[in-house]
Amino acid sequence: MADTWTLRQCPAAERPAALRHEISRTHLPWDLDVDRDADPRAGATVTARTLDDLRLVDCTTGACAGRRGRAEIAATPVEHLGVLVVLGGREHVEQDDHRVVLRAGQALVWSSARPVRFVVPGPLRKRTLLVPRARFAARAPQHLTVLDGPASRLLVEHLGAVSAVGDLTGPAAAAAATAALELLAAALPDGAPDDAGGLSWERVRDHIEERLGDPDLRPRTIAAAHAVSLRTLYGVFERRGETVSGYVRRRRLARARADLARSGPATTVAEIAHRWGFADQAAFGRAFRRQYGCPPSAVRGRA
Repeated sequence: MADTWTLRQCPAAERPAALRHEISRTHLPWDLDVDRDADPRAGATVTARTLDDLRLVDCTTGACAGRRGRAEIAATPVEHLGVLVVLGGREHVEQDDHRVVLRAGQALVWSSARPVRFVVPGPLRKRTLLVPRARFAARAPQHLTVLDGPASRLLVEHLGAVSAVGDLTGPAAAAAATAALELLAAALPDGAPDDAGGLSWERVRDHIEERLGDPDLRPRTIAAAHAVSLRTLYGVFERRGETVSGYVRRRRLARARADLARSGPATTVAEIAHRWGFADQAAFGRAFRRQYGCPPSAVRGRA
């Protein structure tokens, strides 16, 4: 459900405090500096919507600055990754020793667990995706990371499309969230190969994605296909905070969920489970419920 707030709905004398409250309510806690001498006619708008347990916030504002220090971090019980997309204007962001000036069309990732500050020198339009760290299986950056390349552009376009569609609920919201997480993982720079043999995350990821329906897709066969040891393969996933089997299971469940949402009465849950490498329907049902909090039948035919 989208929730839109406008600064003009507040009395002029209360607007600085109202803006501070709204930004902290929708963007995690911030210590916000607002110019009290700014034009009282100036407006700010905030539109927040939820995608499963992700939050997408569109914001327009005038000149301001803000920071997240110890108090704000302590007031945030769940660690988040923030994906900031500047749509118009400029925003200066600083975290640790990294400083970035973000302009229209650019995006970066920041962590809620570390002190961060920003300065907006003039009118700004931006979009922020807030992702619970526990939901992001890939390795998260430890400092400000500017996103670039095809996957980054796809992520920015996807978030724009989600914002334009309006309210999303149920399987549609879950699918939009899953797509955003996958695009974010693909957009993050991977750096050098993960071992001396040149095994990269992209090679392993693409290999798995092409073979998700193969019931013999296991760590042993994946390592053999890339001519590396199991230890080397496990290392690639450990550096991203995952296990091989856990990643394969999560991707199979995502594919199965998408098929269930599109399926008609002629297709059984067992057929979809088998299609995506689950030989045991009961085991598929348990894994599906753990991942999504409901049985496979709850999303069947709801696309």
